[in-house]
Amino acid sequence: MDWIVVKKFPLTADLTAVTGFLRERAIVHRIYEEAGEQVLAVNDPRMAAPIAQFLEDVVQGRLIISAEETAQPTDVNNDSLPIIAQMKTAPVSVVLIVLSALGALLEALDPDRAFVRWISFQNMDTYGFLSFSDSLKAGEIWRLITPAFLHFGFLHVLFNSLWVWDLGRRLELLMGKKNYMLFFIFTASVSNIAQYRWAADTLFGGMSGVVYALIGFIIVSHRLAPHRLTAVPASVLGFMLFWLVLCMSGVVDYFIGGGVANAAHVGGLLAGAVYAAITVKKTSTDY
Repeated sequence: MDWIVVKKFPLTADLTAVTGFLRERAIVHRIYEEAGEQVLAVNDPRMAAPIAQFLEDVVQGRLIISAEETAQPTDVNNDSLPIIAQMKTAPVSVVLIVLSALGALLEALDPDRAFVRWISFQNMDTYGFLSFSDSLKAGEIWRLITPAFLHFGFLHVLFNSLWVWDLGRRLELLMGKKNYMLFFIFTASVSNIAQYRWAADTLFGGMSGVVYALIGFIIVSHRLAPHRLTAVPASVLGFMLFWLVLCMSGVVDYFIGGGVANAAHVGGLLAGAVYAAITVKKTSTDY
């Protein structure tokens, strides 16, 4: 079994609370002495980055663990923690939700698209949509991802934000903040490009392409390397896939004020699955 060194501590450091904290969360780890230091190591490379960040917060005093807290897992499934504490464990997911809310507010307060046009996939003027290739030539590369923040109505942003809060936090803890950001950039770009290729010269937006990328990643990742953070109930995954098919059937279009970005959903699902297939190392170990 390969062990990845996460952090080294002085021999005088008391790691009882730390190891209890990790044990309560079923995180496989070991602490051993080497060259006059205590070494904490894990055998899952995906957990190395988030645990290193967690330990750094403990060392810097930003996070305090007491004996009582070791029985309260700061895990995506522990809703007994204060909301602020939960938010601190997944800051990238929180930022994505906040930006989505701002995008929904902007769309609601900007009926003339004076500001919305700067974050839409295609730029617009009074005559209609402008060429996306011209926008890229002008350096407006942000348009590949910013439509993910644009939402049309309260229910739209609420639905997507709830899934980012639930599933996104899982992947952020699993991948680490930087890798999760890369995942978002890649899958948001793919889902937006897919929707543009399917229906150009339309105003579209929403985080649902990324939400389906989370679904795709979780399905493939858990099959390749089962992990407690990707152990999402089959009923939840089944519902989301059913919703995808229902939207593609056109039935949902009759109940909402506008169409559904089906190509973004499918593109995101495939992008997340491919991302997992490329980045997740197959293992038979279950945590």
